[in-house]
Amino acid sequence: MSAPTSSGKTVIAEYAIWRCLRAPGILRRRPPSGVIYTTPLKALSNQKYRDLCDRYGEGSIGLITGEHTVNAGAPVVVMTTEILRNVMYDEPARLDGVGDVVLDEIHFIDDYPRGTVWEEVIIEAPAHIRLIGLSATVSNIGEMAAWMSGLRGEIPTVIRTERPVALEMWLAIDNTMHRLFDDRGVVRRHTMELAQNAVAHEPRGRYSRRLPDNDLLIIIDELRRQAMVPAIYFIFSRRGCREALGRCSIHGIDMTSDVEKRTIDSVWDARAEAIDDEDERAVFESALDRETLRRGIAMHHAGMLPYAKETVEQLFQRGFIKVVFATETLALGLNMPARACVISSFTKFDGTSFASLTATQLTQLMGRAGRRGIDSIGHGVILKESDVDIRDIYDAAIADEMAVISKFAPTYTMVLNLLKSRSRAAAQELIAKSFGQYQRLRQHEQWGHREQNLRAALTDLRALRYRHPRINCTEKTLTQFLSVTATLDEEQAAIRRVKRDHWSARRRGRYGGRMADPGQRLEAMRRRVNTLQRRVDESPCRQCPHLADHRGQRWRVAETEELLASGEEELERERNRYRILFDALCSVLTVTGFVEDDRPTGLGGLAGSLFGDSSLLIAEAIDAGWLSKLSPAELAAVIAMLVGEDRGPNRPGLQGTRSPSPAVEKVGRALRHAARRLAAAEQDHGIDIARTLSYDYLTAAYEWIDGVPLMEIEVPGGADVGDVIKVMKNVYSMLRQMEQALAAHPLRDLIRRTRESAERDLIRRI
Repeated sequence: MSAPTSSGKTVIAEYAIWRCLRAPGILRRRPPSGVIYTTPLKALSNQKYRDLCDRYGEGSIGLITGEHTVNAGAPVVVMTTEILRNVMYDEPARLDGVGDVVLDEIHFIDDYPRGTVWEEVIIEAPAHIRLIGLSATVSNIGEMAAWMSGLRGEIPTVIRTERPVALEMWLAIDNTMHRLFDDRGVVRRHTMELAQNAVAHEPRGRYSRRLPDNDLLIIIDELRRQAMVPAIYFIFSRRGCREALGRCSIHGIDMTSDVEKRTIDSVWDARAEAIDDEDERAVFESALDRETLRRGIAMHHAGMLPYAKETVEQLFQRGFIKVVFATETLALGLNMPARACVISSFTKFDGTSFASLTATQLTQLMGRAGRRGIDSIGHGVILKESDVDIRDIYDAAIADEMAVISKFAPTYTMVLNLLKSRSRAAAQELIAKSFGQYQRLRQHEQWGHREQNLRAALTDLRALRYRHPRINCTEKTLTQFLSVTATLDEEQAAIRRVKRDHWSARRRGRYGGRMADPGQRLEAMRRRVNTLQRRVDESPCRQCPHLADHRGQRWRVAETEELLASGEEELERERNRYRILFDALCSVLTVTGFVEDDRPTGLGGLAGSLFGDSSLLIAEAIDAGWLSKLSPAELAAVIAMLVGEDRGPNRPGLQGTRSPSPAVEKVGRALRHAARRLAAAEQDHGIDIARTLSYDYLTAAYEWIDGVPLMEIEVPGGADVGDVIKVMKNVYSMLRQMEQALAAHPLRDLIRRTRESAERDLIRRI
């Protein structure tokens, strides 16, 4: 089903759950009747698990994520999509009792690199399982359904494009809000003219300064005055969120009543008392500014303590938080609808430069505006900036639908798991079933129509004939004329370069006389130019009245031939894109010892059981014995190096990082050499997918396992405590995978002790 945010599309998924758990006998789903509910994010899985437990009871619902396994044998199990993919590879028999799989947020197929996992699940799911896909509004849902139907039989679609709550779009110019569209949905001319005039009257000059287009405090006051709260105020940086919260605190912004303040206090106290770990309680109390929270202002970003974020979410959902400053991560599926969504900047850093928001991004951000059953209308407010063209804003606002484009990219883990049970040819055939390949074949069909048109046009062009009215000539005559003309142009350009270089050299005193011409080089070039010019002047084409048309026809023929050749080349490349990439991955795995004769070696089997971007390096470290003499804290630091992700660009590397111990430094050097060998092998085979090692969280992971209080753990520069927790959850998840994969390995005891040491309450809490 494709429908806007908050339109109730989950009722389709929950119907399958109801048939499994509560339906009367005649409507009860026949075995296999189990349901797996998947989400793209752990936070969404945890949220869905709590919702389903509240409705159906904890005994009927299970949860499996990287950190949690709760009631895994329940008839309804919530898990991340990655976990379901892992189950399909490692424990396919567990799916025998499953009748329905819900793929919530299925438009994440468009996400890189997670989209590949969704395609794997859809391709690999057993034939008896019915897939239920839930998506935000996308423009090519029919294309997705057609692809899935080709794999699994007909897939019916339910499409709803109307928002449950209408959206009113506003543009803030100099602290005043103006509607983007009139009542008929037509561009409001007054707003466009105001935006254009504001740019035209900007101060000019080297030393001119201009105040910000819109002031945060005035905009918040305007939101309150126009009854547009609660509001999500999107700021695309954590620092920006902190600064906005700080300004509100300094200026004493207060948006709650005394009753609401007392309720917020009670929620705060209850949440704090529910934390068993005193260390985490101290971090929680420092993570949220209680006074700004009581005034109805908060922030929400990925670097915050998870428990603190959940507190903000609960208070916002209940209407006590009036304005929350948030990064775009809040738009990724969390249940936090608002009356208004404010976009503070229409440009966003995409990793290399700042670019205007796309229609897809704008639609996703505005999806939270308007609370179903509460608001009659939602509001989307865009703050105008001087360097943003108003036409770009209108383009994104008008094109309010997004198309899902496959980001499918085979991985080493995928290749290893496919070769474990299939021949190379069968594995390639499976990859050819991907949505990415399907979309490319559709593009090729479109090329077929264009190719026919180009070939017809080429035939017509070649049929044209031009003749000099008085002199006999042939096509060869024009060919010679064009060739001589091109050579003449090149020689004349060369003379100009020589003269320029000669003048520059003479000024530096390299030649004595003003007219010096060493080796008579310039004179020889002049003679060649004169000869070529005579040939051009003597050609009948020079005086032909059809020259321009004839020459234009030649250029059009050459251009059409080039389009046909490049199109055929692109067609062949795209048709074999995934096969070529698969072969390259197999070759790298073979030369590095993970595959032999198209079958995983023992090392390859180990790597295939560890899901993640660094599975090859982890498997090599285990096989080479690099981890065997480490302490639990040292092992955690090494794993953090493999599963962490540094926030800052151009990090210094291990040599520029203070290592927590000599052993970690030694293993780090070995891993770095292994990563270089892998990168060299990739380069030899024309690919570049190996992830870089992380060095920011070595000390934090070491201290975590060593029992250092959370308040005292070293947080890397540019990061927050939430980033440390995220890395430690990834470390914990990888330790669980390693513990399961190394059942009889001497290293298992060390892994178990490290995993147990990592189990602080905030890791295990759902």
